[in-house]
Amino acid sequence: MEFGTKLQRGRIVDFYKRLILDVELDDGSVVPVFCPEGDGGKSLYAEGAEVFVARNRDVRRKLRYECQLLNRGEGLIMVNPHYNTDLFLEAYDAEILQDFKDYTVIRKLSEEDGLRHIHFELGDNDGHKLYLTLSSIYNKQGPYVVFPTFLNFFDIETMEEMRRLRARGHRTAFVLIAPRMDCTEAKFVWNINPMAAAKVFEEAKSGLEFFCYGCKIDKKSVTIANKMKINYQS
Repeated sequence: MEFGTKLQRGRIVDFYKRLILDVELDDGSVVPVFCPEGDGGKSLYAEGAEVFVARNRDVRRKLRYECQLLNRGEGLIMVNPHYNTDLFLEAYDAEILQDFKDYTVIRKLSEEDGLRHIHFELGDNDGHKLYLTLSSIYNKQGPYVVFPTFLNFFDIETMEEMRRLRARGHRTAFVLIAPRMDCTEAKFVWNINPMAAAKVFEEAKSGLEFFCYGCKIDKKSVTIANKMKINYQS
């Protein structure tokens, strides 16, 4: 999937209010930049890090730039999760998603379905259904991209929706997208946010499944490239 617009290079001058960066562009101007993903906080958006931003075409937006890519010296990281549904559909059509090869039908859910936080419904030839939600994970420990780092209100609501779906006999899953190229595996960890880890552990015991896929990223495009093993050992 291509970004669709030429990205401008810059570096982070400051990070504040969780979702806003001050970025110095290559022409020397400093502009405020919206960051669509606040998960990493200052551990991800370090001062001096290289970023690639896109100019927002919506003139109603107060912040005219949006961050797309980040490079802290370990390779490119895509920090815009708004592309996740397109990435997943592209990978599904290309038959890259090994875990879902038996599902012949895919449908993107809408508000009319009454499942606010579920992204896709997959179906097989026998009428079985799998409901899944996409979530980006960024944080790194050693060679692993790790989760969970936090749970917000929407995550809790998603898990409640999935519990109700499992009670009706359906499979449910979180598909974790790791939009960075410097990790070979994913890992479930307790040491970042023990309360979030306890909730994830509880839901996994009740049948919630987790899958992870890595990405190939350059300055023009990003694609889901490979399945990543999830390590659950401490």
